[in-house]
Amino acid sequence: MMPHRGLGEEIPMKRYLVEVFRCCLLFAYRLFLLLPKHRRIICLSRESNHPPVDFRLIQRYMAINNPDYRVKILAKRLDDPVTYCIHMIRQLYYIATSRAVVLDTYAIIVSMLAGQIRIPVIQMWHALGNMKKFGYTALDDNEGRGAQTATLMRMHQGYSSVLISSKSFIDDYAAGFGIDKSRIIEAPLPRTDLLTSPAYRNSQRARIIRLFPELGRKKNIVYCPTFRRRPPSNQAAAAKSLVEAIDFERYNLIIKKHPLDTLHFDDPRVFQTYPSRMDMLFIADYVISDYSTVIYEAGLLDVPVFLYGYDWEEYSRRRSLYIDPRHDVPTLFTGDAHRLFEAIDHDEFDRDAFSAFIRRNVALPRDASCTQQVVEHILGMIHATR
Repeated sequence: MMPHRGLGEEIPMKRYLVEVFRCCLLFAYRLFLLLPKHRRIICLSRESNHPPVDFRLIQRYMAINNPDYRVKILAKRLDDPVTYCIHMIRQLYYIATSRAVVLDTYAIIVSMLAGQIRIPVIQMWHALGNMKKFGYTALDDNEGRGAQTATLMRMHQGYSSVLISSKSFIDDYAAGFGIDKSRIIEAPLPRTDLLTSPAYRNSQRARIIRLFPELGRKKNIVYCPTFRRRPPSNQAAAAKSLVEAIDFERYNLIIKKHPLDTLHFDDPRVFQTYPSRMDMLFIADYVISDYSTVIYEAGLLDVPVFLYGYDWEEYSRRRSLYIDPRHDVPTLFTGDAHRLFEAIDHDEFDRDAFSAFIRRNVALPRDASCTQQVVEHILGMIHATR
């Protein structure tokens, strides 16, 4: 009779397989180290299959101001494990033959090879500001990683430095990444330059209106809900209430959802079909969000922000947050869609208080652009490791 394999035997087996995988990666990496090195910075992302705007801004800045360095961007979501494993071989080659690695999210290959990568690894987290707990502060949350998996995969290990938008978040990021505070640098994301540029905002607004003239005829309310791994039980009812509350004679309702979100409004008056890479924040007159860091981007655009927390009780049980949006964000937080629209319609928004909140949480450099500040840090790390 075959012995029963219990749960106690599964973890050692998983640990063994992960270690075999790591050894294979390390062997391939050391082979690639034999190849010639290039004056190149490699940027890795699995946020999307398109080069993120922050990486593109770094690439453009380097092309103009440091043309002797190339910037290579590898962006691919982990949709198919087989094709992603092939993609990881490409990542290994570029890491081994470049001068620095820049990330905007957790990169499996970097953490698995923590302590072995011979060039600086800069983590430039994709969120501007902070709201929800992540990494080591969200282990075993319903929407976070499992502690055993995080340990086996060496999650967030191997970073030379971590860039954040403000020192107000330094404790949160140190805990989330499990990194010493001395390695955390205050340097907002490059896309902050676009959000703070009136000329860029106006050009984007004009471009969107040319493509969709109806968005230039009324005021635009842009709804930006955070990504939820599991739709809340009252999501459909909340969406219906929001649509019923809006006066469509005077306002457009535009949905800006997370790329992985399946939220859909079954109402032809709701504007939700447009190119995925088009950022509707630039046409917003008002923003409705909830627990998303998009509130910082909207604040930099000087757009009034209101929070629709229709699932607060359920969401706060599943996902821990660093700040309490009911009290820590100086704007209306409500689960009542009609109260939300009433506040928008009467412009019940304290701009001074919200601007002060943004200044505390996004530290704009005085003598440089955000892109320049990030690039100078990357180049400084390269020079320090020669």
